[in-house]
Amino acid sequence: MPKLTVIVVNTNTRELTCECLRSIYENAPSCEFEIIVVDNASKDGSCEAIESRFPAIRLIRNSRNVGFSVGNNQALEVAQGERLLLLNNDTIVLPGSLEALLLAMDKDESLGVVAPRLIYPKGMLQMSFGPIPNLFVAFCTFFDLKKLVPPSVRRVISRSGLSKLAGKAGGGYLSWFSGKTPRTRLVDRDTYVTAACILIRRDCYEQIGGLDPRFFMYVDDADYSLRVHEGGWRILYLAEATIVHVKGGTVGERYRWTCAPAYQSMLYFMKKHRGSWAFRVAKMFAVAALFGRWAVNLLRGASKREQYWTLLTDVASYRAPI
Repeated sequence: MPKLTVIVVNTNTRELTCECLRSIYENAPSCEFEIIVVDNASKDGSCEAIESRFPAIRLIRNSRNVGFSVGNNQALEVAQGERLLLLNNDTIVLPGSLEALLLAMDKDESLGVVAPRLIYPKGMLQMSFGPIPNLFVAFCTFFDLKKLVPPSVRRVISRSGLSKLAGKAGGGYLSWFSGKTPRTRLVDRDTYVTAACILIRRDCYEQIGGLDPRFFMYVDDADYSLRVHEGGWRILYLAEATIVHVKGGTVGERYRWTCAPAYQSMLYFMKKHRGSWAFRVAKMFAVAALFGRWAVNLLRGASKREQYWTLLTDVASYRAPI
């Protein structure tokens, strides 16, 4: 039985996925491991490329795009490893990182999840953990308020005492703009680690299950982190392990602003964890933000106005399944 199972989900991103797989083999841990790739009905020759270049990999072929959560769950159900690594296909594993993640988990039996430091391809620091969504987070997300605050201002706020006003989770989020790499730390229950790369203990997985399949993409990691904490497990952010993440490499950086499932995932999270009233308020935020984007594009005569109107109607008619 392998100690580690690495799980990668691919959808029409052949070269990104092959580069990710190559980096795993080049920087493999010393233990026995297996790799499972779940392909969501790719039409770019992904399956053929994976089978020819990496014949040892177990490939699960789906006839349709089932999304990120369901795809990972398919692999989790057949994984043999004692440790389960969910790894985005737009990542590059650096030397020693997998070994460091495994070692950290081996040293502390209370850890259900360990997550690494993420960086952009050019070496800049990337947010690796953030605040569990609430109404304030939903408001900031839907209106993309980060763009309204210049990086220099964000840096000043993060280095000043003002960051304490945002609470533990908010302060942790603001720390990413200080220019300093956060140190290794246990994250509290108000904080999630991004699922671009997370190592899960099998006992933790067997207790709380896989990702919630009702999240097609996005916010599934916040939900999972919260469930891990509620299950009595702890989550460690490990700054000594580094993974390169081409953020948005899988579906594009603007996906969350142009596709209904991205909005709906946040709304579903609010309904599931914050209640019906929070869902309704968050939905008003989303509709207002989308109406504003539609109106701007209408006034500009931009071709995207029809796209935003369709998106607006899709989000406005959304009913969370809980």
